[in-house]
Amino acid sequence: MINVTERDEKGVAIFALEGRVDTQGAVDMDLALQAAVASGKSRMVLDMSRVTYISSAGLRTLADVLTRNTNEGGDLKLVSVNPRVARVLEIIGFMNFFSIYESVPAAIADFA
Repeated sequence: MINVTERDEKGVAIFALEGRVDTQGAVDMDLALQAAVASGKSRMVLDMSRVTYISSAGLRTLADVLTRNTNEGGDLKLVSVNPRVARVLEIIGFMNFFSIYESVPAAIADFA
């Protein structure tokens, strides 16, 4: 189960994720992120400091949203990725596609 909250800061949609991005969590995360994309938000930051697990469905959502955002001139930046989740991202090669930051302000600043 995942809890997703959204706020806007300096024209960037910031999502705080908390919990496990398992099968159902991936659906919940996908709905939140795709709704933001559909409303024209292509600059996003995901605070993943409280994500303890991510499934292949969650990884697929991240890849889909990153692709859509970059096609719209935006990006999807990850913040404070848990070491276990970071290891998964590294193993499957996602570290080559995602920018990962220590803090939300650092990720937002990189959009400037």
